[in-house]
Amino acid sequence: MTAFRRAWSREVEHLRRDPWDLAGITVLPGLLIFVVAALFWQGPLRQIPLGIVDDDAGTAGRAVVRALAASPMIRVEGRYQGEAAAVGAVRAGRIMGFVHIPAGLGDGIARHRGAVLRILYNGSFLTAGGQVASAAEDAVTAALPDIAAERLPNHAVPASRVRRFAVEATLLGNAPISFEWFLGLLIFPAVLHLNAACVCAMALGRELRDTSLSAWARASGGVVPAMVGKMLPYVLAISAWGLVWLLYLTLARGWRVEGSLTLIAGGQALFYAATAAIAALLVAATRETATALSASAVYAGSALAYSGATLPLNGGHAFARIWSNVLPLTHYVALQTGQVSGQALAAAVAPMASLAAYVVVAGGGAAAIVAAAGRRRA
Repeated sequence: MTAFRRAWSREVEHLRRDPWDLAGITVLPGLLIFVVAALFWQGPLRQIPLGIVDDDAGTAGRAVVRALAASPMIRVEGRYQGEAAAVGAVRAGRIMGFVHIPAGLGDGIARHRGAVLRILYNGSFLTAGGQVASAAEDAVTAALPDIAAERLPNHAVPASRVRRFAVEATLLGNAPISFEWFLGLLIFPAVLHLNAACVCAMALGRELRDTSLSAWARASGGVVPAMVGKMLPYVLAISAWGLVWLLYLTLARGWRVEGSLTLIAGGQALFYAATAAIAALLVAATRETATALSASAVYAGSALAYSGATLPLNGGHAFARIWSNVLPLTHYVALQTGQVSGQALAAAVAPMASLAAYVVVAGGGAAAIVAAAGRRRA
């Protein structure tokens, strides 16, 4: 029996006997799929609470409130006597923002005076706040001709007068309409990345004896094929879950990949192989399972934030840019984003080569350390 088959059989048998390790590549990823899918099931935001400060108290103000209430993204949560009370409600988290309807709104429109309707929202929740402000602005703009028609003679609505009405959106304190496609594509691979880093580190860490892998190296009959056989069950299982997620988004949820779905799936498998290689290197270098797991949590846990997909790194600190380029998730995200948007296949060569380099360099480094330790103990 070859070293690869021996390691493969031994690892598969261990997974059969150990329900907890088996759960790490079966139950846990399935549970994570359910959680992430549930988070984005609704897709776009709906019924965001918005307050009203109505200083007009007339037909124009009521028309604005009706237009806001008709928007599917807005839930009119309450009325407030002034901006101070509304700001207090925003800070307390009861509303995401509020609309201040100025006094004499209708008369201002009819008399060709500039009337400013203010939308103020909580910048601490920038996405939700920005979306509710945009929805409120659209609703009020759509209602403007009706408001003007009630005030102008013979219900005529000259375009010049309609344009005099201004909507001002202001940030209080400190995306696309649906988050499922953008964030779903990013979050689940990042979660599986952390999952793969931990289960692979634990798998090789079980072979440590007296802080050394030399006994395992001698018994394996070949360090490189034995390491591949040991890690392959985990890489295949995690890659299968990644493919399930891609098929869920594209087939079940109807999102479209403009490029090659096959290339994305292949890139995922290479990405998780790179993750396994890094885990092996951490175990071999630190010779402690706990330390390797901690290091895995640090680099894999921070990977999404430094991938450049959600937070821009242009002009950022040199360390942030270097750390981003060191992380394998950054290169996988570049591959995935390019194929999702329909880039040419040639654009995938660089990220695929980078992911392959992790497998060769990190995996080769781990094998060299284990082999060297085996020779010293021989």
